[in-house]
Amino acid sequence: MLTLAPPHAELFDKAAAALRRMLAVEPHNAAALARLGDLERRRGDLERRRGDFPAALAAYRRLLAVAPDDAAAAWAVAVLGGDRLPEALPTADRVAPFVRMADFLPPASRDRLLQDVLAARRRFAPAAIQTRKDAEKVRKSEVRNALVLDEPTTRDVCSWFLPKLRAVLPEVLRRLRMEDLDVGRIAVEVTVHPHGGFFAAHRDHSTGDRHRVVSCVCFFHRAPKPFTGGDLLLHDIGRAEGSPDGAFSRIEPVCGSIVFFPGDCLHLITPVACGAEFGDGRFTVN
Repeated sequence: MLTLAPPHAELFDKAAAALRRMLAVEPHNAAALARLGDLERRRGDLERRRGDFPAALAAYRRLLAVAPDDAAAAWAVAVLGGDRLPEALPTADRVAPFVRMADFLPPASRDRLLQDVLAARRRFAPAAIQTRKDAEKVRKSEVRNALVLDEPTTRDVCSWFLPKLRAVLPEVLRRLRMEDLDVGRIAVEVTVHPHGGFFAAHRDHSTGDRHRVVSCVCFFHRAPKPFTGGDLLLHDIGRAEGSPDGAFSRIEPVCGSIVFFPGDCLHLITPVACGAEFGDGRFTVN
C-alpha cells in the first residue's frame, strides 16, 4: 500500500541494497537507476545524504549522465535539486513538483507558534470535508481525521506568519514556473493530527477551494518529536497516478520546514501514532 508504516522501512532498505549491488556490476543500467531514484523517494530519503547529494537526487543525476535525453530524469533532478522546472514536460510519469525549505521557521518562531496553539486548544474542532457536489460540509471519518483551529484564532495566531510566507513566494513561484501568477487571497489553516489522524488522497484545488493554485504545509511540533507517521506523500503525475504501484515522494514532517506544491497534485497524509496529549500531535500551518 502507499501508506507504508515505519516498520516496513526495512523492505525499502533491502530493495535499495539489491539495486546498488546490481549497479555495482552494471553502472550504466538506466532502468535500475530510475528504480533506485523512485525507491529513495518512496522511502523518504530526500534528506539522508550519500556523498554530496541526497540519495534520490544522486540516482537521478547518474541516470541523466547515462541518458542525457531522458526528460523525466531531467525533471526529477530539477525538482529535487531546487532548480527551476524545465520547459519540456516528460511524456511519461513525472515527479510531482515541490519546493521544500528546511529552516523556514527558526527555533524562536517555532516555539512561539507552538505555545500560541497549545494555549488555544479549546478553539480546535474536527476538520470538515467540503464536497465537490455542493458547498455542504460533512465530516467523513474515512477521508480525514484532524482538528482545525477556528478562523478568528488562526488570524490572531498567524498574524506574523503571512509576511514570512509572502517573502519567499517569489522564489517558490520561480522554481515552479509560476512567476506570472497574480497572488490574491492566501487562506490559512492551522491543524493538528492526533493519534490515528490522517488525510486520504485528495487534491486541494478540488476540495472546496477550486482556485487554490499553490498549496503549502509548514510543520511544527514538540521536541523531541513526539509522534511517528504523518508523512506527506506527493503522488507522481502521469498514467500511474494514485495507483498502488505508482511512485511518490515521501516528505517527512520536520519541525520548522515548509513545502510548497501545485494545488492540483494528488497527495495524502499517512496515519499518525502518538500519545493521548493534545500537544503530542502533528501540527501544521497550511
